[in-house]
Amino acid sequence: MIMDIIKQGGRARTTGRPRDACPYPADSRERRAWFEGYDGSAWELSTRVPHPSVALRGVSACPDAATVSNQAAAAT
Repeated sequence: MIMDIIKQGGRARTTGRPRDACPYPADSRERRAWFEGYDGSAWELSTRVPHPSVALRGVSACPDAATVSNQAAAAT
């Protein structure tokens, strides 16, 4: 059942519905699952990853790695 709610959230995003269109009550397990599907991420901040559409735009998941590789290229 929770997986269905996660899918509902993902469908809502792809169809252009706003994030505040979640039909579940605040502080409920279902609301967290819906937002997980909508955001494409986990509820806990420490385990969140960018939504696939954001990742495809070239946003680096690890900006420090890009800085290190740029510094290494400049040193050579």
